[in-house]
Formats: sequence, structure tokens, C-alpha cells
Amino acid sequence: MKRKIGIIRALLYYRYGELFVNFFKNLGVSYLLSPKTNKEIVDLGVKHSSSEVCLPLKVAVGHLLYLKNKVNYLFLPQVVYPYEKLYPCPKMLGLKTIALAFYPKKKLISFKIKGNIFFPLFLTGLKLKKDPFRVILAYLRIKRKKERKEISFDNKHLKVAIISHFYNLYDEAIGSVVLETFKKEGFVVYLKEDLEKEILRKKDGFSKKIKWAFERELYNAFKYYLERVDGFCFFYSFACGPDSLIGEMMEREAKEKGVPFLKIVFDEHTGREGIVTRIEAFCEMIKQKKNL
Repeated sequence: MKRKIGIIRALLYYRYGELFVNFFKNLGVSYLLSPKTNKEIVDLGVKHSSSEVCLPLKVAVGHLLYLKNKVNYLFLPQVVYPYEKLYPCPKMLGLKTIALAFYPKKKLISFKIKGNIFFPLFLTGLKLKKDPFRVILAYLRIKRKKERKEISFDNKHLKVAIISHFYNLYDEAIGSVVLETFKKEGFVVYLKEDLEKEILRKKDGFSKKIKWAFERELYNAFKYYLERVDGFCFFYSFACGPDSLIGEMMEREAKEKGVPFLKIVFDEHTGREGIVTRIEAFCEMIKQKKNL
């Protein structure tokens, strides 16, 4: 039977997924990517997770279980710190331990990301193909993401910045309703991922005190957009302590500047209709404020 490696379409996939998938393609390794999050996957994750953890982690567990009998191995890297020894949420580190409840240790292909991703990925490639040159070539041939387009701000359109983690916003089952509704209301949407890493990793003022890598990025994106947009939507998961803390700070600063700030907290019980209604009301309030 041909060896097949499973990759979950959750959490870190929305940051590193393109790199991992293309690496395996270039290496000639058979892999299976779990499908986009659906009801079956959410239900699986909720059933086998603690009620106290956030929905993104429950979704990740659902993806783990979906792949369980479909692959020979599970690819599950751990991010210890993506850069500057700033740490991610513990759920990023703990997912491997959770996976061991469903997969034997010998079935896991994992490595730790401590800033640099090439070396651990290279060693992983060597375990799959005993040819160092081929492994290096597979990495070098990875199709990089296109350069970010230049973002601009004008007074002709209503502008909203959506502040949210990549694994919330880009998982269609979780965040698509937020993006779709603002665009339907005629707003130009700005995201954290539109900004260069130099902006997101700045260590000015309060951001210097934030020791969570992804929360620092959220806050720095907020600060960049604060005097450039007409409103903010902070979209975060129930039971996320770091986001709750950063959210309070952002809401306070937005209020001081007179910029409308909408907080949407979600979990597996949150209905799309309720999110749509709240966003529509928020958009109407901004339009009235702008006399549109």
C-alpha cells in the first residue's frame, strides 16, 4: 500500500499550509488534505473535545478524526515560536498531545518550529526521501505567495478593518460570513494579512508587552488601521483568554478615538443569522454617522 500522509485543514494550515502542501508535492510524497470544515467535522470535534476549549481547537480535533482511518501518517508540526521567541496560544503546542489520544506516536510526523522552518522541514523530508539534494530542491521549488498588493485608503468608500486570527477568518465554516456581510454592505475590507510583517511585528508601546506572537500581530494591525478606517470588527473565539485581553485594550483605544468597534464572539452554537444581523446593524450605524 502506498504511504499517504494526512494534513489537517485547520489552525496552522491557514498560515503554513501552502508551503507544506507544495513541499510534499515537490518531494513526490502522497498526501491527503482534509476537506473544508463542514458539519460532520465540527460535530466530531465537539464530541471529542472538552467544552472549555475554543471552537478552532475543536475544529482541529474534528479534522484529526476525519483523517484517522484514511491515512498512514499524520503530519502535525508544532509552533514553539514563529519568531523572536514570541509564543503562540498553548493550543498550538498542545495539539500534538491531543493527537496522541487518537494516533499512535509512530504514526505522527512532527517537528518543532522555532523561528526557522527550513531545517526541521529538511529533516522531515529526509525521513521520507533519503536524498538531501531532492529535499532541498523540493523546498526551493515551493511556490511562494504573490507579493501583497499595495493597500490604499480613500474617502469614496466606507472602510472596515476585520481583526481576527487567520485560522478564524479563513476557515469558511467560521469566518466567511463576516467577510461576506461587510462586502455585501458596500464596505472595503482590510485584514491583518494585508500588512507587511514589519508592521505586524513592531514593538512600540503596548505591543512590546504582548508576548503572544499572533496577538501582537492583531494589536499592531489595529494600531495601523486606527486612523485609516471607519470602523473595526474584532472577531474572536469564546474561551480565548489572550484575545479577550487584547480585545479590551483595542476597544478602549478605539473608543478614545471615536471609531466604532464591534466585538463578535463565536463558538459552535453561534448562528450565522445572528452574526449577519449584528454586522448589518453596525454598518447602518456607521452609515448614519457618515450621513450616507
